[in-house]
Amino acid sequence: MAGSITPGTLLPHTHTSQLLEELVAKAPEGPVDLDWLLSHLDKRSFGLLLLLLGLLVVIPGVATIATLMIAFPSVEMMLGHRRPTFPHFLSKREFDFKRFKRFTERAQPALRVIESLSRPRWTLPHAAADRLVGAVVFLLALSAIWPLPLVNVIPGVAIVLIAIAYLQEDGLLLAVAAAAALLSLAGFGWTVWASAAAVLRWIGQG
Repeated sequence: MAGSITPGTLLPHTHTSQLLEELVAKAPEGPVDLDWLLSHLDKRSFGLLLLLLGLLVVIPGVATIATLMIAFPSVEMMLGHRRPTFPHFLSKREFDFKRFKRFTERAQPALRVIESLSRPRWTLPHAAADRLVGAVVFLLALSAIWPLPLVNVIPGVAIVLIAIAYLQEDGLLLAVAAAAALLSLAGFGWTVWASAAAVLRWIGQG
């Protein structure tokens, strides 16, 4: 069914939560790597990959590597690539999918609520949507990797919202998610500035 879909075409009867549930159900027991994930993604590969990695960014223990991973597809989206690729050292890195399964089970009700409110509207040209999403996600990934407690949670949630809006071709939701991303980035900028000012004051007092 996925093979007959052209890039950028919405699947009206297949919600993102259902696609995510089907993908998780296919996962083998034990760790999986990105090569396995990429081999099971359809032509929505960028959107689904951003959704998967955005969820991983929120999960303690795998957030750092997920944040590093998400930078690659975001750059490729900005460059107009058709499908995501990863360097070998990342594509073969394994992570515990059981923890991800448990997290997605808890997240499914929230995803379904978002989907119930989402529909195709304010549609952007596919190339423009790719570049916009790629740029915003890349900035969020940079902010999420900052070594502060729980700094990854808000960018991760913003990435998940952006991925759902992208998959649902919902320009209104994408605008809301982008606004949330800007607030997250503004908060990150303030945190960096406040941290730098505190360090400078400490050095000055020394």
